[in-house]
Amino acid sequence: MHLTRWEERAYEGEHGETMESAYRVLVATGKLLGADRLIPIVSAHISGVNYANIGDAGVEFLERFSKDAKVKVKTTLNPCGIDSGKLQLFNPPREFVDKQGRIVDSYVRMGVSKSLSCIPYEIDNRPRRGSHVAWAESSACVFGNSVLGIRTNRESAVSALASAITGKTPNAGLHLTAGRRAKFVVDVRARPSSNLDFGILGIFAGKLTAETIGFTGLKGDATQLKALAAGVGTSGASAMFVLLDRAPKGLERVSFTDEEISKVREQLSSDLDPEVVLLGCPFYTLREVSDLAKGLKGRRLKKPMFVHLSRSVYSEADRKGLVKTIEESGGEVMKDMCPSLSPTPKWKGFTKVATDSAKGSYYMKSSLKLGVNLLSAEDIVRNYT
Repeated sequence: MHLTRWEERAYEGEHGETMESAYRVLVATGKLLGADRLIPIVSAHISGVNYANIGDAGVEFLERFSKDAKVKVKTTLNPCGIDSGKLQLFNPPREFVDKQGRIVDSYVRMGVSKSLSCIPYEIDNRPRRGSHVAWAESSACVFGNSVLGIRTNRESAVSALASAITGKTPNAGLHLTAGRRAKFVVDVRARPSSNLDFGILGIFAGKLTAETIGFTGLKGDATQLKALAAGVGTSGASAMFVLLDRAPKGLERVSFTDEEISKVREQLSSDLDPEVVLLGCPFYTLREVSDLAKGLKGRRLKKPMFVHLSRSVYSEADRKGLVKTIEESGGEVMKDMCPSLSPTPKWKGFTKVATDSAKGSYYMKSSLKLGVNLLSAEDIVRNYT
């Protein structure tokens, strides 16, 4: 793996301990991926923010690292574990609030944007097609490669941070055109229509391969493809899909039928009466907030509902009156916090939830140990208002 003279000196520690650490991460990653060199990036997106996930070791590392580290490119941040503006809704432990704040403060000291969003491409961080970036957060990575046409490998929290500090990433994997060609094909014989169906297709396909996935017989709008990307990124290691008119010869193929939709849905969902509705995994886009507000207008919720947004989308939704519409129906619109990987439901004593997200259901069941009823957003409005 070729390094420039400056990169060699940084790797050897001549530009400080922070740069040495960052370059050692990138070189180790590059060797693992078979990279020939490092290339410049235009942006980074960092995970490893939620205190529930990274714990005390993460807090200590970030506080130490942020004393000297500064990002070199536009860098955005994943959601955290709380909405600091609505603590009274969940009454989180004081220790959790304090340490979550210290994590976010450490990133801000490094120059990271306090976006707190798992959909950075919605307002906060949308590079031009063809741009090389280093994004963690699986659903954003898959959507970026597949729909936006940017180029990123599926980064870890540590490798994305190293890229943000150096402004570089290994030239391998999905940064190369060869890595972006479909290696496995799913023939879609079902007719997915709702965002939920697309999420279920993603969960099904993500389990099949770690390579780029080709889909035949499939068309979808940006919201549906967002759900597809989230499903692919959740159930496996693939970081990209492509929509194909026909399958290239010689590739392994499987079919996705209505039967597969039912099977995956049964694995993710239970027929239960939920205590609460959790929406926004990944965070809702402005269009999704608008659709939900339209469905709730003039209705009253029978169940508590929490709708999760980035602060940028929240600001736009509030300006358009969408937040008011949702909250007049009895819902709560949250920002900054992940609904699927934060212990907030447990702080309220919830054990049974409803959601419209295949990704959300996957993590709510596996990480939070909740019972989940998986329904489309339209069915949720119909059933619980």
